[in-house]
Amino acid sequence: MSRVRFNIAANIAAQAWSILLAIACTPFYIKFLGIEAYGLIAFYLILQSVLQLLDLGLGATVNREVARYSGLRERADASAFAAFVVTLERWYWVLGIIVGIGLFLALPAIANWWLRPERLSQADIAESARFFGLLALLQWPSIFYQSALMGLQRQVVLNVIQMPFAALASIGGLIFIWLGPRSVAALLGWQAAVLLCQTALIYFYFWTHIGIGRAGSRIDLNVWRKHWRFSLGMSAISVTGLVLTHLDKLILSRLLPLQSFGHYSLAGTVARGLYVLITPVFSAYFPRLSALVAEGDAASVRLCYHTATQVMAVLILPLAAMIALFPREIIFLWLHDWELATTIAPLATLLVIGTCLNGLMNVPFALQLAHGRTSIGLIINICLVVILVPSIIYATLHYGALGGATMWAVVNALYLTVGIPVTHKYLLEGELKDWALTDVVPPFLASLVIIVAGRLLLSENLGTIYTLAALTLLWLLATSMAFLSSVQMRRWGEEAIRNLLRA
Repeated sequence: MSRVRFNIAANIAAQAWSILLAIACTPFYIKFLGIEAYGLIAFYLILQSVLQLLDLGLGATVNREVARYSGLRERADASAFAAFVVTLERWYWVLGIIVGIGLFLALPAIANWWLRPERLSQADIAESARFFGLLALLQWPSIFYQSALMGLQRQVVLNVIQMPFAALASIGGLIFIWLGPRSVAALLGWQAAVLLCQTALIYFYFWTHIGIGRAGSRIDLNVWRKHWRFSLGMSAISVTGLVLTHLDKLILSRLLPLQSFGHYSLAGTVARGLYVLITPVFSAYFPRLSALVAEGDAASVRLCYHTATQVMAVLILPLAAMIALFPREIIFLWLHDWELATTIAPLATLLVIGTCLNGLMNVPFALQLAHGRTSIGLIINICLVVILVPSIIYATLHYGALGGATMWAVVNALYLTVGIPVTHKYLLEGELKDWALTDVVPPFLASLVIIVAGRLLLSENLGTIYTLAALTLLWLLATSMAFLSSVQMRRWGEEAIRNLLRA
């Protein structure tokens, strides 16, 4: 489990670094480019999520199969694994080229038709769309190499590579548009150049450490036949998940002025801060669960699952409670604009509640994928889409941004309510009570009591420095209480103390 802990720590560091860069650079992006330009960037991020549908579930397949191979290396067929890796690698390169060329040619017209700018010209939007096509081309092969290295559990090295390039893309891009052309196109062009260098470095590291020889390995179309069921299930989950996750943003980007959509995107950025903690835990435990399932070690699977759930709960519940109850103060500390913070705060509260519920479902989802049971998530998603898509459209059309944010929270509440019992019924029967009463409820109550007390005691008229210090102390105290309330986390703490005393 030590490797899993190191992977979690490295993933959290990388995610925190990414969010820190976004927090630091976003006010300057808005200052140099304007709120409409920020809304345009947010539109491209949504489009990037939509394009993930073309992955067809192969990213998760790469992660899972590489993890299974690393766990069963002595019994695995190395030549078959080499064919699997080479086939999927070339597929991602071909897909990237096709997507990049298609976006370069078609996206300028689509963006000008879809968006409702008031200050940005059509020429600016078209130019930025072409650079986004180049960026999308490079992202596909990068996704393949990252998924494979995650499956190998080389996540520490992967993050060590990615963190400086993330700084170069964000801070370097900020300096570039400050000194050069102040446009979204210039920013995307700079980021594409940085991604090209990062992909080249990851490529060489991947083929050095994958443990197979590329020379002589051939494309094997049987790879598709062998893994089509899992990949198709993941693809269907991605489609339905995309509808549930991004439908509000797509509707808002079409119906609202670009400035208002920029406000909603800023609130979404605040809520996505939780993914600093959600994604690292999922990324570290998914390959571990896959390896344990492949070995048939049921007891270790149960222990790993409950440990991962407790880690997730301890990390995200205190932070979610903090953002939900102090949104206005946190946004002001970020943007230094009380009017903007007041506008965004209600949206941020609803979005962070939904994101927190989604985070709690990540570990059960990882267990489903480790068993190859994509049907569970798919059936749940289809039911939610059928029931809630009309509700999302109605809420967004009649209540605007607030309606979309509300439905994000509702969707994830239903997802958790249905998904948790179903997952335990089919994969870990008899463990639902422990999940609730041992893994989740104690950290939730411990952190909520501290945050609510802080909300009642802290004044809204504190200065910037005092507010930052008070919120930081409150979050650390709530996280500490959640840590002490978790059985597995206490054991880790006691083990660390014993090792320290022994040393």
